[in-house]
Amino acid sequence: MTSLSQKVHIQGRLRGLTKRRIARLARAAGLSLTRRPANAEMIVLGHNSAGAIVSPAGELRLSFHLKPGASILSERGFKSRLGILALERASNFAFSDDQVAGRAGLSAAQLRTLSLYDILNPDEGWYSYQDVVTARAIARLAAGGVGFPRIIAAALALEQRGASLSSVRLAEAPWGELIQHFSGGFASLDGQLLLPLAGEDVDAEEAFTRAETFEQSGDFDSALRWYDLAARLDASDPVIPFNLGNVLDELGRPQEAEIAYRKAIERGPEVADAWFNLGVLQEKTGREDEALSSYERAFAVEPAYADALHNAALLHMRKGRFAAALTLLEKILALGPMDKGEAKRLAHLCRLELKRAAAGP
Repeated sequence: MTSLSQKVHIQGRLRGLTKRRIARLARAAGLSLTRRPANAEMIVLGHNSAGAIVSPAGELRLSFHLKPGASILSERGFKSRLGILALERASNFAFSDDQVAGRAGLSAAQLRTLSLYDILNPDEGWYSYQDVVTARAIARLAAGGVGFPRIIAAALALEQRGASLSSVRLAEAPWGELIQHFSGGFASLDGQLLLPLAGEDVDAEEAFTRAETFEQSGDFDSALRWYDLAARLDASDPVIPFNLGNVLDELGRPQEAEIAYRKAIERGPEVADAWFNLGVLQEKTGREDEALSSYERAFAVEPAYADALHNAALLHMRKGRFAAALTLLEKILALGPMDKGEAKRLAHLCRLELKRAAAGP
């Protein structure tokens, strides 16, 4: 008997999460992912999708018709639904949609867009004073001719380093980039000082998107160049060096791939996929003890990581440690619905070996 699950379509990507982990978390939450947005009961807007979905005037421009009754959720709202993010709420929600719109000079559609990209954080239609301050800062930028996609990207970039639109003074550079303006000079949104020269017209999200497209088409050389650029433009997202490692591995450059996986782990020790892929790489190069340690780190971070449990069990079996292997295989057998035929076969072999050892010579 199969149970019906709510279908979810994700526009863009979710920062810090690999595709495998998103799928597993969705299943655990009673959701199923679909590539067809018209079939989805829930549309999730990844932060990096603003450039493709939000008009310069701040209205959503979906390229498909929503299924009747479908909801739209922000990236943080979805992460909260998956149980991996606790949303921080302001203590005082005293302003309605109309009040914020009137005080900031924004429309209801613009407020909705900003909320769906986690720039404003209303609670059941009510906004905090900080939301009003942020909305006013956005209205000033929009009045100066800055489009909403760039405003959203700037707000999210500033937030990653603990700042906000309302706490810094932004200016539009001659090449179109939003930069910080202060007495004596300019700085990029990550705080790095800029010389008065033309800047880079590609941000980390655009570089990542191009890299992912090339990777999916099998053009790994082009994917490598774009992931490398994305990793230099964004020094905190662990998924970028993780994907870079995958491409380097495909290109037969295991030493560089290992460096990339370790960089992903340095940025995000909780990314189980980076530990797992590092283990696979170590196992391929004959470093079985290191591989076992990496697999153990993977399922320590994510206890239901069946592939990591399986690979670690095989290494234990190879070394004659059948009790340790059986413990891991039983953990796989205790997981939710999945194909467990291989785990059952290996567990049976472990029990036979343990019985043989107990019987003696």
